[in-house]
Amino acid sequence: MTMLKFLLVGAVALAGAAALPSQSKASEWGCQVLLCLSGDWQGTPSCHPPIYKLIAAMESPGFNWPTCPQANSSAARYEKYEDCPSGWQAVGGNYSDRPGMGQERNTCRIDSDRLTLPVALMDSRFDQNHDNGSRQAQIEINGKLVTAKIQTTGNDKGHSLGSGPTYYTISRPMRGKPWFIEYDDANGMRQKSWFNLNMP
Repeated sequence: MTMLKFLLVGAVALAGAAALPSQSKASEWGCQVLLCLSGDWQGTPSCHPPIYKLIAAMESPGFNWPTCPQANSSAARYEKYEDCPSGWQAVGGNYSDRPGMGQERNTCRIDSDRLTLPVALMDSRFDQNHDNGSRQAQIEINGKLVTAKIQTTGNDKGHSLGSGPTYYTISRPMRGKPWFIEYDDANGMRQKSWFNLNMP
C-alpha cells in the first residue's frame, strides 16, 4: 500500500467516526488496528499501543477481531503458506491430496509430465524414508533454484510405491506476513493487506 492510499483510508475512517458519534470504542479501536496493519506498524510508534492491545486480546477466550465499519473491514485471516508455483498443487507432507486427511498442505507437487521447467538431477540415492528409489533435483522456479524430490507413488489400483505416476515435490514456501485483512479503500475498491504480528 502506498502512503497516499494509507492516508486516504485514514481520512475515511476518521471522517466516519466523527459523523457517527454513537460508534463504540471497539469500532474506533478496530479502525486504529486497520490503519496500523495496513502500513508499517512495527516502525510507527503510535501504532504500538493499539496493536499490543490486539496481541494481548487474542489470548483471551471469546476474542473477536476488532473491525472498522467505516472501511467495511473483515476480521483477519491466517494463511501460513505462500501459494504453490503456477501449475503445482498443494498437498500434505505424505503426498496425499485426499480431503479430510487432516494433513497440513506443506508440500507442492506437479506431475512429471506437466513440468516444463529446466531440471538438473542431483543424485539417485535410495531414499530410506520412503520405500522407493527417489531422487533429488534442482528446478529453476521464478528465477531461483529450488531443491525438489522426484517421487514415484503407488497407482490408483493400490499397487506398491514405485509403480504409479511420478511427481516432483518441493517444500511449500512460508509467508513472511501470514495474516491479512480485507477492506474498502477510499475509492470503494476492495483491498487485501498482508501483515505479521511480530514485536518490533
